[in-house]
Amino acid sequence: MKHVTVERVGLDQLDATWNPFQSQFWAQAKRASRWHPFAFSFTAPAVNGQREHTSVVLVLVRRLLLGMRLAYIPFGPEIDAYEGEGAQVIRLFSRALRPLLPKGIAFIRFDLPWSKTDDEQIVPIAGRNIRLCRESVQPEGTARIDLTQGYDAVRLNFRERARRNIRKAKAQNIVIKNWDKTSKTFDAWYAIYLETAKRDGFTARPSAYIKNFLTLPGKDAECHLYLAYDRKTLLGGAIILETSAVALYLYGASLRVEGCSPSYLLQDYAIKKACDNGCAIYDFYGISGPFHRGSHLEGLRLFKRAFGGYVCYRHQSLDYVYKPFFRVLYAGLEHKRYQLQRRRFPHRMSQQYSVSTEE
Repeated sequence: MKHVTVERVGLDQLDATWNPFQSQFWAQAKRASRWHPFAFSFTAPAVNGQREHTSVVLVLVRRLLLGMRLAYIPFGPEIDAYEGEGAQVIRLFSRALRPLLPKGIAFIRFDLPWSKTDDEQIVPIAGRNIRLCRESVQPEGTARIDLTQGYDAVRLNFRERARRNIRKAKAQNIVIKNWDKTSKTFDAWYAIYLETAKRDGFTARPSAYIKNFLTLPGKDAECHLYLAYDRKTLLGGAIILETSAVALYLYGASLRVEGCSPSYLLQDYAIKKACDNGCAIYDFYGISGPFHRGSHLEGLRLFKRAFGGYVCYRHQSLDYVYKPFFRVLYAGLEHKRYQLQRRRFPHRMSQQYSVSTEE
């Protein structure tokens, strides 16, 4: 692959249709947490004898210590669409991108997109200046549902675990409602979210961070909060990020309820709403990865696979290194932070990945 071009473009050139993390919405949401978003057009020879392929890639940049910066790409670029091995595509893209980034970038961290359905044979990407991360930023596995046949067809593929818990929730007169847009209701849900974090062992996001997702104006994506009630008592809720084609389960929390789990009814409602809104895919976002990498997410696999569908895997997070010393320093501090978290909370997840563990 010889001819590669990378050019800076506006954030409005991002195509969120099939990738919520590569959207204007995600760029604006992360800006609120000290990331500076950029968009770049990446053109290179394509696979299958096609002349070339162009994709627009969201790159987030954040300041580190000593004037250094980290560049991060969430679920991009689409390396399988380009000619050549993955390492070659990443190397050429990173080299062409470097002069267009702010000064002081120590390395680019990649969380690459999902691979083919139900394929655990993810060949590690290795090469000059490429370093695999010990811990992936984003999950390496996800469960998805094809919605193109409509809600009634989707529901036929729910497994007995999901059917049983949905029946029990309905029998107890639990109902699902859309968020009323008030701070009072959000604060009540956030209190449940904090309780869920403490119970299930994940690091809770700040209230302002999550509320920002719900209040941002939707240009190419939008977040919805669905809430479960037993009469006037709030039991839990789920936050769904939707583009025109994908509904992605971003955050969830629920109280323990004797005899049933409101989380199953919440998911059933969110799936139906995604079908009503014309989405083609429902993405549960976050289960254990290939060959049991990320085994702390096995409980989430059990819950999410109860709704049928299929599994997708992807490569573990990797870095393309410009300044080796600073990358080694950052990776060492990052690993030490994970060690301290596990020592203090042995069962704690570094990130929630969408939902509490459900039986």
